[in-house]
Amino acid sequence: MAIDKDTVVDLLNYLITDNSGLSWKMGTGYHNGVDISIYEVLIYEIKSHKTLARIAFNGYSGQVVNSTFLKNSAKSEQVIDLLLDLSNSLKEGERKSA
Repeated sequence: MAIDKDTVVDLLNYLITDNSGLSWKMGTGYHNGVDISIYEVLIYEIKSHKTLARIAFNGYSGQVVNSTFLKNSAKSEQVIDLLLDLSNSLKEGERKSA
């Protein structure tokens, strides 16, 4: 099943809209020239350039290959689920610090 890359970008934009001090970058970490593309997403703080999350996922299936969030391994297997989990985790962190 192919994922919709626009959905991934929309979720990343939603994540930084809710957290104004954050930004993200996405690039191709690996491509075999035929059918496999592994994308890497970095979510980071703008002022300190501190990386909050690093996610590598298969561009076709959405399967997460590797991920860390604040130095912890993230649990979700699909990139869309992982981004939703990150969004919820950041919201919980804001509520705890308020």
